[in-house]
Amino acid sequence: MRMKTIGVAACILVLLPFAAHAQDTNVTVRAGFIEDSLRVGDPVRFYLTARYAQGQQVLFPDSTFAYAPFELDHRSYTPTDTRDGMSYDSVVYHVTTFELDEHPSLSLPVYLLTPQDCTVFESPRDSIRLALSPMPGLDSITIDKLPLRENVAYHDVPQAFNYVIALIILGVVLLIVVLAWIFFGRRIRRYFRVRRMLKMHQQFMASYGGAVAAIRDNFSAANAEHVLAQWKRYMEQLEIRPYTKMTTREIQAALKDDAVTRTLKAIDGAIYGHSTQAATEQLANLRDMADQRFALKLQEVKNG
Repeated sequence: MRMKTIGVAACILVLLPFAAHAQDTNVTVRAGFIEDSLRVGDPVRFYLTARYAQGQQVLFPDSTFAYAPFELDHRSYTPTDTRDGMSYDSVVYHVTTFELDEHPSLSLPVYLLTPQDCTVFESPRDSIRLALSPMPGLDSITIDKLPLRENVAYHDVPQAFNYVIALIILGVVLLIVVLAWIFFGRRIRRYFRVRRMLKMHQQFMASYGGAVAAIRDNFSAANAEHVLAQWKRYMEQLEIRPYTKMTTREIQAALKDDAVTRTLKAIDGAIYGHSTQAATEQLANLRDMADQRFALKLQEVKNG
């Protein structure tokens, strides 16, 4: 019958009730190290044999077995040899250790399977000598005479980018921005709106004043209407009302300001009557009115 290998888990449920010793049955287990010494990290061979009656089935440890203090590197086995009613199985385990025990030992089980149970047979424990080889020559040299290699050459090592720290900093910055917007967003928007209004008003006053002065020197109905349209565009941006599309009556209804109404009517009469002085004076009045409306709007925004 061909020999098989298994792990401990295959027989764990029946080992204890039916455990037996080799001398109680006709199964003979032998084991031991082939080498007489080992070095740390180097594999050594450990053989495990079993002789049993023909027709019986035995199982050997596989890679799932705990070989402490050794570690299994690999294993090799020979086919079952049966003669005169007795079968013989043999496995060689190549094991390594990284422990510093001077005499590490190992014992492996063989499992006998029957229809009723699974019986374990422990092999004799064998030990092996750990050979510690000192580096040649160093044990005869004192510390102060040890040869030293000096290397003072500069090696530029690039600094690794710390993504964790970068993400933390980015998260903190985003949190600060969000909190600042929650608590100060209204003030920030108001600040930039005031700046934008001041800049727009300064540009209007300069441009409008220059246009009125140009009409005084070279009056024409087209130029006067252009200046009036400029005033309407500014007022449209300032108060968010469609002044450029509104007539004088519509502006009067929207503003409810008699002074503005009289000024607009006077400008219309001056334009069609070609009165340079009257048109210039009334257009200048519109500039002053725009300045007043701006002051009111600015105060409204600051208090809002």
